[in-house]
Amino acid sequence: MKREERRNDAETPGLAGVLDFLKTLSKNNDRDWFNAHKGEYLQVKAQVETFMTWLLQQLVRFDKDMALVDPGKSTYRIYRDTRFSSDKRPYKEYIGTFLSKEGRHGFCSGYYIHLEPGKSMFGAGVYGLPSEKQKKVRDGIYFQAPTLRKILQAPAVGKVYGGKMDESMRLKVAPRGYDKNFPDMDLLRYRHYFLSRNVTDKEVADAGFGKKLLDGLAAAVPFNNFLNAALDF
Repeated sequence: MKREERRNDAETPGLAGVLDFLKTLSKNNDRDWFNAHKGEYLQVKAQVETFMTWLLQQLVRFDKDMALVDPGKSTYRIYRDTRFSSDKRPYKEYIGTFLSKEGRHGFCSGYYIHLEPGKSMFGAGVYGLPSEKQKKVRDGIYFQAPTLRKILQAPAVGKVYGGKMDESMRLKVAPRGYDKNFPDMDLLRYRHYFLSRNVTDKEVADAGFGKKLLDGLAAAVPFNNFLNAALDF
Protein backbone atom coordinates (compact mmCIF):
# COMPACT_ATOMS: atom_id res chain seq x y z
CA MET A 1 0.00 0.00 0.00
CA LYS A 2 1.33 3.43 -0.93
CA ARG A 3 2.04 6.07 1.72
CA GLU A 4 -0.78 8.29 0.40
CA GLU A 5 -3.27 5.39 0.61
CA ARG A 6 -2.20 4.63 4.19
CA ARG A 7 -2.75 8.26 5.14
CA ASN A 8 -6.22 8.31 3.54
CA ASP A 9 -7.21 5.11 5.38
CA ALA A 10 -6.11 6.65 8.66
CA GLU A 11 -8.30 9.70 7.99
CA THR A 12 -11.36 7.62 7.12
CA PRO A 13 -13.96 7.49 9.92
CA GLY A 14 -14.59 3.94 11.03
CA LEU A 15 -17.59 1.92 12.16
CA ALA A 16 -15.86 -0.25 14.76
CA GLY A 17 -18.20 -0.74 17.70
CA VAL A 18 -21.44 -0.17 15.77
CA LEU A 19 -22.10 -3.86 15.23
CA ASP A 20 -21.14 -4.62 18.84
CA PHE A 21 -23.85 -2.25 20.05
CA LEU A 22 -26.40 -3.81 17.70
CA LYS A 23 -25.50 -7.31 18.90
CA THR A 24 -26.12 -6.26 22.49
CA LEU A 25 -29.35 -4.50 21.52
CA SER A 26 -30.65 -7.69 19.86
CA LYS A 27 -30.29 -9.48 23.22
CA ASN A 28 -31.91 -6.64 25.19
CA ASN A 29 -34.57 -5.28 22.86
CA ASP A 30 -36.78 -3.55 25.42
CA ARG A 31 -37.35 0.05 26.44
CA ASP A 32 -35.87 -0.19 29.93
CA TRP A 33 -32.53 -1.44 28.63
CA PHE A 34 -32.47 1.05 25.76
CA ASN A 35 -33.27 4.02 27.98
CA ALA A 36 -30.50 2.99 30.36
CA HIS A 37 -28.06 2.82 27.43
CA LYS A 38 -29.37 5.77 25.43
CA GLY A 39 -25.99 7.50 25.67
CA GLU A 40 -24.30 4.55 23.95
CA TYR A 41 -26.86 4.62 21.16
CA LEU A 42 -26.36 8.36 20.63
CA GLN A 43 -22.61 7.78 20.33
CA VAL A 44 -23.21 5.06 17.72
CA LYS A 45 -25.66 7.31 15.87
CA ALA A 46 -23.10 10.14 15.81
CA GLN A 47 -20.40 7.71 14.63
CA VAL A 48 -22.58 6.57 11.72
CA GLU A 49 -23.46 10.16 10.80
CA THR A 50 -19.76 11.14 10.81
CA PHE A 51 -18.99 8.19 8.57
CA MET A 52 -21.82 9.08 6.16
CA THR A 53 -20.72 12.72 6.06
CA TRP A 54 -17.25 11.58 5.00
CA LEU A 55 -18.73 9.13 2.48
CA LEU A 56 -20.87 11.82 0.85
CA GLN A 57 -17.91 14.19 0.62
CA GLN A 58 -16.05 11.50 -1.31
CA LEU A 59 -18.98 10.19 -3.33
CA VAL A 60 -19.82 13.63 -4.73
CA ARG A 61 -16.68 13.30 -6.88
CA PHE A 62 -18.51 10.56 -8.79
CA ASP A 63 -22.14 11.65 -8.34
CA LYS A 64 -22.76 15.39 -8.16
CA ASP A 65 -26.32 14.84 -6.85
CA MET A 66 -24.82 13.73 -3.54
CA ALA A 67 -24.00 17.38 -2.84
CA LEU A 68 -27.74 17.83 -2.16
CA VAL A 69 -27.89 15.12 0.51
CA ASP A 70 -28.13 15.89 4.22
CA PRO A 71 -26.34 13.04 6.05
CA GLY A 72 -28.28 13.85 9.21
CA LYS A 73 -31.55 13.05 7.43
CA SER A 74 -30.40 9.94 5.57
CA THR A 75 -30.34 7.32 8.32
CA TYR A 76 -33.62 5.63 9.23
CA ARG A 77 -34.93 5.84 12.79
CA ILE A 78 -34.07 2.92 15.04
CA TYR A 79 -37.55 2.94 16.54
CA ARG A 80 -39.95 0.36 15.09
CA ASP A 81 -43.60 1.07 14.33
CA THR A 82 -45.27 -1.83 16.14
CA ARG A 83 -48.88 -0.63 15.87
CA PHE A 84 -49.88 -3.11 13.17
CA SER A 85 -47.26 -5.80 13.76
CA SER A 86 -47.32 -8.95 15.83
CA ASP A 87 -43.61 -8.36 16.47
CA LYS A 88 -43.60 -5.93 19.39
CA ARG A 89 -39.85 -5.43 19.70
CA PRO A 90 -39.53 -1.64 20.01
CA TYR A 91 -36.20 -1.21 18.21
CA LYS A 92 -34.68 -2.23 14.91
CA GLU A 93 -31.61 -4.41 15.31
CA TYR A 94 -29.88 -2.80 12.36
CA ILE A 95 -29.00 0.66 11.08
CA GLY A 96 -30.01 1.56 7.54
CA THR A 97 -29.01 4.64 5.55
CA PHE A 98 -30.32 5.68 2.15
CA LEU A 99 -28.38 8.38 0.31
CA SER A 100 -30.43 10.14 -2.36
CA LYS A 101 -31.21 13.71 -3.35
CA GLU A 102 -34.85 13.13 -2.32
CA GLY A 103 -33.91 11.89 1.15
CA ARG A 104 -34.43 8.53 2.77
CA HIS A 105 -38.14 8.46 1.94
CA GLY A 106 -37.80 9.58 -1.67
CA PHE A 107 -38.54 7.63 -4.83
CA CYS A 108 -35.39 8.32 -6.82
CA SER A 109 -32.55 5.86 -7.16
CA GLY A 110 -29.86 6.10 -4.49
CA TYR A 111 -27.34 4.24 -2.34
CA TYR A 112 -28.25 2.04 0.61
CA ILE A 113 -25.96 0.96 3.46
CA HIS A 114 -27.25 -1.68 5.87
CA LEU A 115 -25.38 -2.41 9.11
CA GLU A 116 -26.52 -5.54 10.95
CA PRO A 117 -24.48 -8.28 12.65
CA GLY A 118 -24.06 -11.09 10.15
CA LYS A 119 -26.28 -9.38 7.56
CA SER A 120 -24.55 -6.17 6.55
CA MET A 121 -24.68 -5.10 2.90
CA PHE A 122 -24.55 -2.11 0.60
CA GLY A 123 -26.02 -1.39 -2.78
CA ALA A 124 -27.79 0.98 -5.12
CA GLY A 125 -31.08 1.31 -6.92
CA VAL A 126 -34.80 1.64 -6.19
CA TYR A 127 -36.98 -0.30 -3.78
CA GLY A 128 -40.68 -0.24 -3.03
CA LEU A 129 -41.71 2.13 -5.81
CA PRO A 130 -45.39 2.96 -6.32
CA SER A 131 -46.81 1.17 -9.36
CA GLU A 132 -46.76 4.24 -11.61
CA LYS A 133 -43.08 4.88 -10.89
CA GLN A 134 -42.20 1.22 -11.24
CA LYS A 135 -43.78 1.32 -14.70
CA LYS A 136 -41.58 4.29 -15.63
CA VAL A 137 -38.50 2.27 -14.68
CA ARG A 138 -39.68 -0.72 -16.70
CA ASP A 139 -40.51 1.48 -19.69
CA GLY A 140 -37.03 2.98 -19.47
CA ILE A 141 -35.52 -0.50 -19.50
CA TYR A 142 -37.82 -1.65 -22.30
CA PHE A 143 -36.72 1.12 -24.63
CA GLN A 144 -33.06 1.22 -23.57
CA ALA A 145 -32.27 -2.36 -22.58
CA PRO A 146 -28.90 -2.40 -24.42
CA THR A 147 -27.78 0.62 -22.38
CA LEU A 148 -28.65 -1.03 -19.07
CA ARG A 149 -27.04 -4.30 -20.13
CA LYS A 150 -23.84 -2.45 -21.00
CA ILE A 151 -23.88 -0.83 -17.54
CA LEU A 152 -24.31 -4.21 -15.84
CA GLN A 153 -21.51 -5.71 -17.93
CA ALA A 154 -19.01 -3.03 -16.92
CA PRO A 155 -15.96 -4.57 -15.19
CA ALA A 156 -16.47 -2.55 -11.98
CA VAL A 157 -20.11 -3.68 -11.67
CA GLY A 158 -19.06 -7.25 -12.33
CA LYS A 159 -16.34 -7.11 -9.70
CA VAL A 160 -18.52 -5.62 -6.96
CA TYR A 161 -22.04 -6.85 -7.74
CA GLY A 162 -21.51 -9.87 -9.97
CA GLY A 163 -22.79 -8.01 -13.02
CA LYS A 164 -26.48 -8.42 -12.21
CA MET A 165 -29.27 -7.10 -10.06
CA ASP A 166 -30.26 -8.76 -6.79
CA GLU A 167 -31.77 -12.12 -7.80
CA SER A 168 -33.82 -12.32 -4.59
CA MET A 169 -35.92 -9.45 -5.99
CA ARG A 170 -36.67 -11.19 -9.29
CA LEU A 171 -40.21 -12.06 -10.42
CA LYS A 172 -41.07 -15.62 -11.43
CA VAL A 173 -43.14 -14.41 -14.38
CA ALA A 174 -42.96 -11.51 -16.82
CA PRO A 175 -44.57 -8.28 -15.59
CA ARG A 176 -47.95 -7.45 -17.04
CA GLY A 177 -48.22 -5.12 -20.00
CA TYR A 178 -45.04 -6.20 -21.76
CA ASP A 179 -44.44 -8.59 -24.63
CA LYS A 180 -43.45 -11.94 -23.12
CA ASN A 181 -41.14 -12.48 -26.08
CA PHE A 182 -39.20 -9.28 -25.42
CA PRO A 183 -35.54 -10.39 -25.86
CA ASP A 184 -34.37 -8.57 -22.73
CA MET A 185 -37.20 -9.75 -20.48
CA ASP A 186 -34.63 -10.89 -17.92
CA LEU A 187 -33.98 -7.20 -17.18
CA LEU A 188 -37.66 -6.43 -16.63
CA ARG A 189 -38.48 -9.28 -14.29
CA TYR A 190 -37.78 -7.57 -10.97
CA ARG A 191 -39.96 -6.24 -8.17
CA HIS A 192 -37.17 -3.89 -7.16
CA TYR A 193 -34.24 -2.77 -9.29
CA PHE A 194 -31.22 -3.03 -7.05
CA LEU A 195 -27.54 -3.95 -7.04
CA SER A 196 -26.37 -5.44 -3.74
CA ARG A 197 -23.19 -6.69 -2.13
CA ASN A 198 -23.03 -8.53 1.22
CA VAL A 199 -20.19 -7.69 3.60
CA THR A 200 -18.92 -9.51 6.68
CA ASP A 201 -18.74 -8.14 10.20
CA LYS A 202 -14.95 -8.20 9.89
CA GLU A 203 -15.10 -6.05 6.74
CA VAL A 204 -17.38 -3.49 8.40
CA ALA A 205 -15.08 -3.16 11.41
CA ASP A 206 -11.93 -2.89 9.26
CA ALA A 207 -10.30 0.52 8.93
CA GLY A 208 -10.39 0.20 5.15
CA PHE A 209 -14.14 -0.35 4.92
CA GLY A 210 -14.83 3.27 3.99
CA LYS A 211 -12.60 3.03 0.91
CA LYS A 212 -14.10 -0.33 -0.08
CA LEU A 213 -17.63 1.02 0.30
CA LEU A 214 -16.80 4.16 -1.67
CA ASP A 215 -15.39 2.09 -4.54
CA GLY A 216 -18.47 -0.13 -4.50
CA LEU A 217 -20.93 2.74 -4.60
CA ALA A 218 -18.93 4.60 -7.24
CA ALA A 219 -19.23 1.52 -9.48
CA ALA A 220 -23.03 1.84 -9.23
CA VAL A 221 -23.24 5.50 -10.30
CA PRO A 222 -24.13 4.72 -13.97
CA PHE A 223 -26.82 2.29 -12.76
CA ASN A 224 -28.36 4.96 -10.56
CA ASN A 225 -28.14 7.53 -13.34
CA PHE A 226 -29.97 5.18 -15.72
CA LEU A 227 -32.81 4.57 -13.24
CA ASN A 228 -33.13 8.25 -12.35
CA ALA A 229 -33.31 9.20 -16.03
CA ALA A 230 -36.18 6.72 -16.44
CA LEU A 231 -37.86 8.28 -13.42
CA ASP A 232 -37.32 11.81 -14.79
CA PHE A 233 -35.03 12.84 -11.92
